Amino acid sequence: MNPETKQVSQHMKEFGLHILGRAIYDATFSEMTRPFAHMLSVVDAAHGAEILIKARIAEEHPLLIFKSYPKSNTTKDVLSIKELFKYGRTLMYSELPEVLWATTGYRIKELDRYQKFGELRNIIVHISADRDCEASTETLKFALEVLDYIVQDFWGESLIYYSQQWDDVIIYEGYLREQIEELNIQVHPDTQKQIESLDLTLK
Repeated sequence: MNPETKQVSQHMKEFGLHILGRAIYDATFSEMTRPFAHMLSVVDAAHGAEILIKARIAEEHPLLIFKSYPKSNTTKDVLSIKELFKYGRTLMYSELPEVLWATTGYRIKELDRYQKFGELRNIIVHISADRDCEASTETLKFALEVLDYIVQDFWGESLIYYSQQWDDVIIYEGYLREQIEELNIQVHPDTQKQIESLDLTLK
């Protein structure tokens, strides 16, 4: 295996965390000056989820996120990242939970919600951006009640931190906290402690 493939999982993890942070940020604030921001938050959240789960699988071995590989006649030496992504095909969103379980033993507890959110993303992207869809609510609940638990289990981190990176606004004391309370979102206990700790620090 080409040594550069070992860097794949770390890059994917960091990228996925920041995409999900952006999704939470966009779902938290009004769309008034940013049309389709809430719809895009669904797309970003599903994309971030896909990347993060692939990142965890890739920690076991980067080739495990692929369902087809380049042929040996496409390269003169060891397989490179460029060739891998040019000629290989990665797993689809819906396939990832089973591969995650097979490679790590981890079962996504909210599997049905994970799959339904992927379906919502597909509807928005491929059919129409339904303006009646409660996109911001769907994104926040998926990110904080499904994905944040997975991120905590995998790496002991919270998506809350990454949502703050997109703006100087202290969303912990303001809009995001308000949304979490109004929507009765059940956040991970460690995430709740982080929010409370940051609240006390900032007051």
